[in-house]
Amino acid sequence: MSNLLERSILMTLGAASLTRDMAEAAIGDFINRGQEARGEGREAVNELVGKARDETRAARGRIDASLQRTFRDMGLATGEQLEELELKLAQLEHRISLLEAAAAETAGSGKEKAEK
Repeated sequence: MSNLLERSILMTLGAASLTRDMAEAAIGDFINRGQEARGEGREAVNELVGKARDETRAARGRIDASLQRTFRDMGLATGEQLEELELKLAQLEHRISLLEAAAAETAGSGKEKAEK
């Protein structure tokens, strides 16, 4: 599982780096050919980098969804589910203490009646 996560992260980082490198190379070619002014070239690089960031976010979202499915398939509980279980456990502990107190009170009053 950690291998999957590691590969996914490396893939995302590699894609972002590759996209930026390719964009800079393409813009460099345009500038060398005189087809783009420097400012326009930088603008194009920024646009491509923005698209790469969007793609990285989308890839990260897909990775997160995949990991959540994997965790669910493995039977692992989410943080929300754990919090819900902790609340239920606290409620049960409280009910048990109330029942124990009621049982002790009943036992105490039974002894008093027997002594009279």
